[in-house]
Amino acid sequence: MDVDPILEDSRSLESLESGGLNTMIYDSNSRHSAMDTSSPLLDDSHDDSNTNIYSGLVHSTTPTATHTNNTNNNRRKKESKGGGEYPSQRESCLKMFEHWSEQDQLEFMEHLLSRMCHYQHGHINAFLKPMLQRDFISLLPKKGLDHVAEKILSYLDGKSLRDAELVCREWQRVIADGVLWKKLIERKVRTDPLWKGLSERRGWGQFLFKPRPGEQHPSHSYYRKMYPKIIQ
Repeated sequence: MDVDPILEDSRSLESLESGGLNTMIYDSNSRHSAMDTSSPLLDDSHDDSNTNIYSGLVHSTTPTATHTNNTNNNRRKKESKGGGEYPSQRESCLKMFEHWSEQDQLEFMEHLLSRMCHYQHGHINAFLKPMLQRDFISLLPKKGLDHVAEKILSYLDGKSLRDAELVCREWQRVIADGVLWKKLIERKVRTDPLWKGLSERRGWGQFLFKPRPGEQHPSHSYYRKMYPKIIQ
């Protein structure tokens, strides 16, 4: 019986392909078997060692609670050491400080500050700032030095003088009692020819400087209201 050559070729090709595929599957399984027995990552004998290594890394990089507690205890001991002696020592130092002269006290404080850290300097600065910010304008009249406070404020210009009135009632009183708006206009007339010409043309120059015998100048509010009209 004759065999069709085309059919024979197709059967041969199918046998080759099936044989080659089986060979590839066998080789692949062999490689996986070799890897399973040779790879340390998949070997059960290495599980314990890997776990030990991981545990060692964790313990070496994470501080233990015992170490932290010991550190805190040592710190508390250092802070509490001599704590009972501090009040008596402080009182002794204050008593000695009070008996020194002002110059000796200043010299001692300079030495003390030079031995402090930056944080301590900042704390002392915050403590001293309110003490150094004194309202001397309000304090001068209480010392009988009203004329000094008036002299200081008399150097202000119109805008600054208006702002000074808003600081407090005491400043407003000093400005009113010193007739500082009148003095400001007089200073402008003396130093600025334009202001002098305006005072002569508009007639308000007669209310400046010393009044004539038998005459009396207007109150402070008059000059306070007149100044903005002049500069318009």
